[in-house]
Amino acid sequence: MRYKHIIFDFDGVLVESNSIRFEGFRRLFNKFSENNIEQFLKYVILNGGLSRYEKIGYFFEKIRHEVISPDNVLILAERYSGIVKQKVISAAPVRGAEEFLNSHFGKCDFAVVSGSDQAELREICRERGIDSFFVDILGSPAGKGENIADLLSRAGWDKRDCVFVGDSINDLDAARVIGIAFIARDSGTTDWRLVKDVHFIGDLSELESCLNSLDK
Repeated sequence: MRYKHIIFDFDGVLVESNSIRFEGFRRLFNKFSENNIEQFLKYVILNGGLSRYEKIGYFFEKIRHEVISPDNVLILAERYSGIVKQKVISAAPVRGAEEFLNSHFGKCDFAVVSGSDQAELREICRERGIDSFFVDILGSPAGKGENIADLLSRAGWDKRDCVFVGDSINDLDAARVIGIAFIARDSGTTDWRLVKDVHFIGDLSELESCLNSLDK
């Protein structure tokens, strides 16, 4: 297999947790109008990979047309974590994810780069018993592109040997900006058939064959 270093997004790639994240925002903002919430959830679904801090700021600034202080963003982000964290810990893995990690561990390097809060993400991986698979687990507030660039620099990974497995257009954009290969997991939030020049898989049981096809 050509790629020595595989970087995974988390929600919707390793764990079936996108719906938990979406419903968490609905609960976080349940005192606001249904119209506000529906507008916001459309934005969230179309912008997977962005941090909760950016999403909360968007809700108030673009939908509510209100100013929100950085301190209040942090308060709401912490409240959001309290809503979703345990559910994500208990969520089902994406089909084939655990099998792929177990069968390829030691043969190539793994890392996680996600838009989820970094401290929370590390705790979730630890509670799920998968943290030891990964060289590093990186999340927000830093963006995905920044985190991937930092990971490659610190680990000394050659871009040509790296592939990012994600499920959103923001994941694809991050991979292209950094200059690494990308494979999309179809988690249902993006119609990858409409995106040019992208290899996509239904779940991670198809990842090995997709990686092998990229070698040709």
